[in-house]
Amino acid sequence: MNSKLNVLYFNIFLMFLGISIVIPVLPTILYDLDLNGSDLGVLVAVFALFQMIASPFGGRFADKFGKKIIIIIGLLLFSISEFIFAMGDTFSILLLSRVLGGISAAFVMPGVNGMIGDLSTSEDRAKNFSYMSAVINTGFIVGPGVGGFLAEISHRMPFYFAGGLGIIALLFSIFLLKEASEDDSTETQKTKVKEPFPYKLFVVPIIIMLILSYGLASTETMFSLYTAEKVGFEPKDISIAITGGAIVGVIFQLFLFEKLVGKIGEIKLTLFSLIYSVLILGAFLIASKYITVMLVSFVIFIGFDLIRPSMTNYFSKLAGNNQGTAGGLNSAATSVGNLIGPLVAGVAFDINIEFPLIIAMAFFLVAAVIIVFYKPNKFKF
Repeated sequence: MNSKLNVLYFNIFLMFLGISIVIPVLPTILYDLDLNGSDLGVLVAVFALFQMIASPFGGRFADKFGKKIIIIIGLLLFSISEFIFAMGDTFSILLLSRVLGGISAAFVMPGVNGMIGDLSTSEDRAKNFSYMSAVINTGFIVGPGVGGFLAEISHRMPFYFAGGLGIIALLFSIFLLKEASEDDSTETQKTKVKEPFPYKLFVVPIIIMLILSYGLASTETMFSLYTAEKVGFEPKDISIAITGGAIVGVIFQLFLFEKLVGKIGEIKLTLFSLIYSVLILGAFLIASKYITVMLVSFVIFIGFDLIRPSMTNYFSKLAGNNQGTAGGLNSAATSVGNLIGPLVAGVAFDINIEFPLIIAMAFFLVAAVIIVFYKPNKFKF
């Protein structure tokens, strides 16, 4: 595998390990500062809002100034945000941390997506993006366990540790990460003429990514509350369910995704994954016993785990020499869903605990219908 990709994957692993490390101690931090669930919702929304605002700029900057410098800036902001959160003793300080965190994500992800696109050919692009998604999931698998261990030392320690991981990733990027050269790709790098960015081609992919991120964000946000209220899941049960689901997702991404894309293509895979997500969310609604809810939890995110790399791969294929800009649009669409999802799901959950899942199913059905009638050639200039 390309050594440049290895550095990228390692950096992404460290960053998402850092993000997930703090999950187990967030409620304790909020309790210490006498904050409530609404305040947590605001912290989540602010992160997504500033990621949404900054993502298009991050993508364009990546194409203009280079992916490496954008990734480095993003990792620096990530570390600063984690250290600020670790030391924060007021809600306004925590908000500042989340603002910087959102901007950091808006720089890192378009830079990484763009560089993977630059380093990939049509033959290995799907594999490279599936590996990236698997690395992200692995970070989320390992992180909460490490965070729980560090929390035994101090509730603030996971945030300091996350900031330290960001610094390590930053140093790796400075000294080991290299921009893609002409020899790295037979497609995106060897075409010297800069073409106008084909925004029309991205209309439907952006809608799909927005719907996906909305459904995933709303489902993840309400997962612990839903399972706790429906079948009495405790923190350890939630941890088992999320970890089990993440492991299954990694298996699908590593061993099946590339074969599926090669056989049916990104659009059909996305369509089938959306249909699967509707069916499995329906099964999640019907499940009423501990064991059935736990078993469904292990496979509930498979559709999401296939759609994300599939659409990211599709964005990259459409982008040509504008990999950073395409990554910025991808990140912006994702952040919009991440912003709206938890807010809508929270209100819906207060009305009826099943409403967030039903709304997500409806959105996925709409996305599936859009894909059925999607004709990419009609969107070309």
